Amino acid sequence: MNRKHTLYILLICLLSIPPLQAQRLEGLSQEALLHQLDEAVAARKSYRNARVAQIDSMGHRAQQLEGIQRAEAYLQICTAYSSIQTDSAMAWLAKTESLPVFSATPELQTRVLIRRAEIYGVMGLYASAQSTVEDIDIAHAPDSIRLAYYQLCRKLYGWMADYGEVYGHASHYSDLTQRCRDSILAIQRPGINRNIVLADRALTLGDVALARTVCAQSLPKADELQRAYLHFTMSAIAHAEQNTTEEIRYLAMTAINDFRRGVAEYSALPKLAIILSSMGHPDRAYEYLVCAMDDAAYCKARLRTVEASTIFPIIEQNHKQRVRQRFLFTISALLTVALFLVAMAFMLLGARRRNRQLAEMHRKLDDAIAAQRQVNDALSATNLQLQQTNRVKETYIVRYLERCRTYIDSMEQSRKRILKMLRNNRQDEILALLKTDSTIPHEETLFYTDFDEAFLTLFPNFVANFNALLLPEAQITTKRDEMLNTELRIFALIRLGISDSNRIAHFLNYSLPTIYSYRSRLRNKSRFPKEEFEKRVMEC
Repeated sequence: MNRKHTLYILLICLLSIPPLQAQRLEGLSQEALLHQLDEAVAARKSYRNARVAQIDSMGHRAQQLEGIQRAEAYLQICTAYSSIQTDSAMAWLAKTESLPVFSATPELQTRVLIRRAEIYGVMGLYASAQSTVEDIDIAHAPDSIRLAYYQLCRKLYGWMADYGEVYGHASHYSDLTQRCRDSILAIQRPGINRNIVLADRALTLGDVALARTVCAQSLPKADELQRAYLHFTMSAIAHAEQNTTEEIRYLAMTAINDFRRGVAEYSALPKLAIILSSMGHPDRAYEYLVCAMDDAAYCKARLRTVEASTIFPIIEQNHKQRVRQRFLFTISALLTVALFLVAMAFMLLGARRRNRQLAEMHRKLDDAIAAQRQVNDALSATNLQLQQTNRVKETYIVRYLERCRTYIDSMEQSRKRILKMLRNNRQDEILALLKTDSTIPHEETLFYTDFDEAFLTLFPNFVANFNALLLPEAQITTKRDEMLNTELRIFALIRLGISDSNRIAHFLNYSLPTIYSYRSRLRNKSRFPKEEFEKRVMEC
């Protein structure tokens, strides 16, 4: 278990590097952010387990503390659990109250009441939360306690205004929320946390420009939790400006931040779900809302359950309609292909046999489609081979005609030269010329050069592909002044479809045993079985 907890803690530490991650998110497009969010939704349990492991390690360390320090540690653990699992948060509050230092520390008692009221609010127990708030006395409390108190009231009255069950009192709770917000601004020191409240107040009063300016100035220096609040406020600003694209982006960034922090009580994802549903993305909206409801149930956050349940019927209806449309489209496609077969099966065999016949026909249709694909692939391969063959023929015909023309011209020159010698009775020079003439070797060299150029024009990667078939120590390297050597020419002819050793020997002016020797030696140095080697040469 200790090893497992250590791994979880390491995971959450790696995933909680806020500035770099946040900058990456802010630079992504809407679709890229939604893709990141999909991955975060899929991995949310891992994030949550890592966060719980981290909190558990805090609990182990707290046991080693004494007095007020242990109480402070217990309250930190309660705060951490309040957005993950309210039952655990309440359990740690009870542990705090059981400490001897609790009864002797009024300030600690007030802080416990504030935390309990907040947890009641998350659980949707507004009457209990309000009753607890009324028991809190901050008349002589320090600014830190008063600030925590007003932050609690701002949350609680805001929730009651949005999701409260007291009909007709929304405006009253909205006024109380605004008063608490003003009290927070009067107490809280300048900084990002105060800017968050200031931007919220400006947005509530309709000053969207001021809210945007405050958020933009605060984002570069904000930590992970502060960025979550700022991004959520920016989504509200985008909503006020009717900029749906920006609203989706900031809600997605907030939701990703929520998951990476391992929390199970959040509001960004349900808001994003209802927007996506209205924009024609019911599947993704449905998945997000089901995720939000599951997490709310895990956390026992009745507040978020009520929030999700109010929009779930709309999204579920859109999702069911989308599923129904897909189903109808699939059925229509299948019936278009197999209507005649289904009708015949219905007429001949009845309802039960009709279903079996339809399944059989579908299987045959799939087999026919697969067979047709094989035929199409074979035709495509054949067409490609024919095109390549035609290209080879055209290239070599042109080369052949040019070589024949050149050879005829050379023979004509030799004929004129010998005729001139005969007229001048220079038989000795003719005899010497015929004995020493290097025309044939020269023509043979030109012939091989033409062949090499034509072949490498058709197959420019042949040498590299051929060497890839051989073992490293058997790689063939040509000389600087040659394109192909004898070994490569033998297999170049095989690549052209000339596999008969007699024809290869005649073409290259070598003996038949020499050709056999070359072919056998290279087969033995192949990286593949001997019987596959020359088949693979045909693919070079």
